[in-house]
Amino acid sequence: MAWQERLAAWLKGQREKPRAASLAVLLGTAAMLLILCSELWPAAPRQASSQQDAATPDAEAYQARLETRLAELIGQMEGAGRTTVMITLESGEERIYALDTQTGSGQSQQTHVLLEDGSALEETTYLPTVCGVAVLCEGGGDVGVEARITALVSALLDVPANRICVEQRQS
Repeated sequence: MAWQERLAAWLKGQREKPRAASLAVLLGTAAMLLILCSELWPAAPRQASSQQDAATPDAEAYQARLETRLAELIGQMEGAGRTTVMITLESGEERIYALDTQTGSGQSQQTHVLLEDGSALEETTYLPTVCGVAVLCEGGGDVGVEARITALVSALLDVPANRICVEQRQS
């Protein structure tokens, strides 16, 4: 007897067990198998991860723009010469979303303010924080040039002097 026929006979109640209990066991087993299978297959990418990936190019573009502008500015300093700048960022962009606070009967509840398209209302965006700066320039071997570059970078980016490295560039 094929397994399809045995299953049909089992469901019709030709076995010793009652039909309702047999059906419940069969459905429960099928449900557990479906749950197990759903854990084995990779999940589809979610929208949140795509938003996070989209934030990375913004941080990289911000970093590249800072490096370019700083290299141009330092290159115009007397004695600096040809300049290359590298900036490291501590973290990515941070976004703060508007909250709506509802209070009543001794309790308060906060929820994000949503726009018509379903996205949250962005209240503030903080740009990534600069962690360190490396400057390579032709005049980096001169102590006076190094001190002026360090002071300039520290003032512009609010980075302490111990996180700024100025070195002489190879010819």
